[in-house]
Amino acid sequence: MEGERHQAAWTPGTGGTGRGTPEGRGPRWITSLRALVVLLAMAVAVTGVLWLEQAGTSAAAGRQAAAGTAGVAVPPLGREAAPATAPAAGASPPAAQQSVPTPMPPEPPGKGAVIVHVAGAVQHPGVYALPAGSRVLQAVQAAGGALPGAVLDALNLAAPAVDGTQVRVPTRAEAGPAGGVGAVGGGVGGAPGGSDAGTAGGPGTGSYGTGSGGPHGGLVDLNTATAAQLDALPGVGPVLAGRIVAWRTDHGPFTSVDALDAVSGIGAKLLANIRPLVTAR
Repeated sequence: MEGERHQAAWTPGTGGTGRGTPEGRGPRWITSLRALVVLLAMAVAVTGVLWLEQAGTSAAAGRQAAAGTAGVAVPPLGREAAPATAPAAGASPPAAQQSVPTPMPPEPPGKGAVIVHVAGAVQHPGVYALPAGSRVLQAVQAAGGALPGAVLDALNLAAPAVDGTQVRVPTRAEAGPAGGVGAVGGGVGGAPGGSDAGTAGGPGTGSYGTGSGGPHGGLVDLNTATAAQLDALPGVGPVLAGRIVAWRTDHGPFTSVDALDAVSGIGAKLLANIRPLVTAR
């Protein structure tokens, strides 16, 4: 009987609370522990997210400040910076990176070439490049030959073509009386001696208009003389002779000898020296 009462004393009744048994405390303790773990995990997660956001904002602000000081753009977080040397597809490279083509100097017409202006009674007047050593005859042929009525005898066709000068083929009207053609080789103002072109020497078939037997009594007509004739004047030379012919071509006939001062390179002293030797008709 005592054993049965003892056993009954430890057996919980249907209305007992179960606090005296391990089975009554176990489930509640486990539930409380799980809830605590979940709360701690959530707190850690929230704290980590907030810390990461703050750290990212601080880092971005620091990069932007450094970029403003150094003048270099900093790409935003999470993006890779594009290579500085790789331009976008279809975009033109910056102006500083584009190669600027170097202008090439004009190629000379040929080594030792002679540039002459063929004018007057020829088929195709113009500027021609002739091989070195060419003669006046080759210059006339390069312009297509003389026109009917041209007076080739007024030129020394065997004279060398001088670079930068004009070869003018006169007509019969320009050549004047027969005495003016063929006497053209006479010296200017009776100057002795002469060149192959007959521009400053004895009789010959030199350039038209310079001989003592010319139509103007031995004076060089500024409006009809060729570059070779003007070259024979004292102090003129081939360069100034070419400039005189070019000025006459561009501006028309000289109205007077004093109009020569409009030609570049002719000063008062040179004009005074050649004034007795020239005329403007």
